[in-house]
Amino acid sequence: MRYALRFRPLASGEYLLPLPQTLPGQEVGEVFLSHKPLEVYEAQGNLLARFALEEGEALEARFRLRTAPFRASPPWGQALLREPPEAWPGILAHRGHRVEKALGFLLSGKPHTWFLVDGLPLDPLLFQALRENPALLLPLGVAPDPRGYLGGHEGKRLLLLKTPWPGEEEPLWGELKPLGLDPLPPARALAFLSLGASALGLSTGPWPYLPYLALLALRQGPALKDLLRQSPRHALESLLFHAFALSVTTEVRPELGLAYLGLLFWNRTRPPWREGPHLG
Repeated sequence: MRYALRFRPLASGEYLLPLPQTLPGQEVGEVFLSHKPLEVYEAQGNLLARFALEEGEALEARFRLRTAPFRASPPWGQALLREPPEAWPGILAHRGHRVEKALGFLLSGKPHTWFLVDGLPLDPLLFQALRENPALLLPLGVAPDPRGYLGGHEGKRLLLLKTPWPGEEEPLWGELKPLGLDPLPPARALAFLSLGASALGLSTGPWPYLPYLALLALRQGPALKDLLRQSPRHALESLLFHAFALSVTTEVRPELGLAYLGLLFWNRTRPPWREGPHLG
C-alpha cells in the first residue's frame, strides 16, 4: 500500500527530517520526494534528509509500505510484568540494556512513540491501553495480546526515527496518510446517514448500512475473532452496536440498544485486567 508523509513548516529555514526506510517489521520502496533535499545521509541507524523550506510550503514524501508483526520473546519481557509500565525504560537502562526512543506513526495516521531495547520493540503505552480496552486497535484490523509489546508489535506502524533515551524530542513529519481511494469512509457516511433518516421516520431499510458492515467484516473479521478469545465482552460490544444499528433501519429493537449501552458502561468501568491471568 502507498502512503504519504507531509510536513508544513511554521517558519522559513532548513529542516532535518527522517526518511522512511526498510527495517524489521516494515518494507519501504519507491520513495518519491516533492522537494530535492540539500543532503541525505545515514546517522545512528536513521536515514535523514535536510530540506530548505519556506513558511507554509508543503513537503511530501510518497512511498510504498508493507508491514508485518514483529515477534520476539526477550528474557527481560516477563520480568517487567511485575513493574509499572511507565518505569520499564528506566529499569532496563539501569540493568545495562541499550534503550532508544522510537518515533513514528501508527497506520491510522496517529503519531506514536515507543522504545527499542537492544533493538527490540517495547511499547508501554499500548500495553497499558490494550489492557484497559482490548478493542482499541480494531479499526486497524488487529486485536493483539498486550504481552506481544514486550519485544514486538502488531505490525501496523511505521518507524521513522531512533533517538537516544532519555533525550529531547526531535522534529518529525506532521502527518501520515494512505494514498488511493478507501471505500470505507463513504460507506460509513452512507450508513450513518441512513441511521439518521430512519431515526427521523424515513424508512431506508438495511441496504445502505450493509456495504459498511461488509467492509468492516472484511477488514476486522479476523481481529474480532482474536478479540473474542481474549475478551468476549469487548467483542460482544461491537456486535451489539451493529445489531442495534441494523434494527434502527428495519424495526427498532430497544433491548439491543440498552444491552449495548449497559455493556459499554461495564467495559469502561471494569477493565479486563481484573478478570484473570490472560494478560499475564
